Amino acid sequence: MKFFKNLLKLYWAFFKVGLLTIGGGYAMLPILERELVDNLNLITMDEVVESYTLAQTFPGVIAANAATLIGYRLSRKRGALVCVLGVVTPSIVIILFFAALFSRIEHIEAVQNAFKGIRIVVLALLIDSFQRLIKVAVFDKKTGAIALASFILVLFSLLNPIIVILAGGVFGIAIYRERVGQ
Repeated sequence: MKFFKNLLKLYWAFFKVGLLTIGGGYAMLPILERELVDNLNLITMDEVVESYTLAQTFPGVIAANAATLIGYRLSRKRGALVCVLGVVTPSIVIILFFAALFSRIEHIEAVQNAFKGIRIVVLALLIDSFQRLIKVAVFDKKTGAIALASFILVLFSLLNPIIVILAGGVFGIAIYRERVGQ
């Protein structure tokens, strides 16, 4: 019974993530921290960021990838399944609802203005997530240099983001290899 309760808690936590994450995967970090780290005390923020970072390297939706990795870390296959179902359920319900409704109301000025306001809130969530990622990921001059170089390469479309991600992994291995041997 306790195992079922824990899976239900995971489902509910990721349901909230799926329900409240507007604007993509980056906006989910503060919600994940509140639900999994602060409220349920199931995982550390470093583990969330580690799973989230790895989730970005896989094809597909970051929220579903992160839910899969975190769920697997917490309760193996069942945890992965429950977390993915939790994170996608709100989206499916909301999309079905709005698909039926939106074509009838999209011309209304209040609806258009609401979406303008929502975009600003999403921007604030993205900035908050960016700031949190910097605090965890950039911990010395070497990681700062990798972050800055990656940002410039992606911002100016100098390299495909996949190549930048792979190069970051290679540089991380090369630069921090010496620490493992110590």
